[in-house]
Amino acid sequence: MRDYLFPPLLFPLFLLIILPLFALTLLLASSTTFQILFGIDYEAAITLFALIVIGSFINIPIYEKEGREVVRKYSFFGLLYYVRYRNHITIAVNLGGCVMPSILALKLLTELPALPFAISFAISSAVIYFFARPIEGLGIAVPMFIPPAISALASYLAATFFSLPPVLIPKLAFTSGVLGALFGADILHLKDIERIGSGVVSIGGAGTFDGIFLTGIFAVIFALMV
Repeated sequence: MRDYLFPPLLFPLFLLIILPLFALTLLLASSTTFQILFGIDYEAAITLFALIVIGSFINIPIYEKEGREVVRKYSFFGLLYYVRYRNHITIAVNLGGCVMPSILALKLLTELPALPFAISFAISSAVIYFFARPIEGLGIAVPMFIPPAISALASYLAATFFSLPPVLIPKLAFTSGVLGALFGADILHLKDIERIGSGVVSIGGAGTFDGIFLTGIFAVIFALMV
């Protein structure tokens, strides 16, 4: 069971990056921003983001597959033996980085026009896919500022082109950023998971949780600016 309970980042990096951002989020939550985005009050916003941070440590296994073939060489009294075997890779979803943000994004998706979202989502997914890389022993990683930056830009351009009201821009940025990161970084790169080696590959965890978390932060800041 402990194989599915691990921090989404190296723990020192988690303390340096996520906790200060979490504190910033709590400060921003005191405004009406989250009422605009999610229709919730201050206490609910604090609870929600606390659950996301706690949930980032929990990975729910979905299925297991064989990894790449590994050849080990052993020497025994001068004789060489070669053993071939395949590692096992477990595909899991991260509770705080996949399940909960996806529920929030789908909730906002019902309030957005289809075409502007589709354009923003497609741009975000394509750019994030380009920058995402499978890293052995870690999973699929993407630079943390790519998802929030590209989703904010794509959402602003789509909203401007279709003359959407400003209140929809942060909702569009959050939705396309979260779903674009999960789709572009993790789902489209599942074909590359054999390059990771063995262990647990977490959708929304490891190298993508920070980008998804920052997408929420940037959407909040974006909401305060429009």
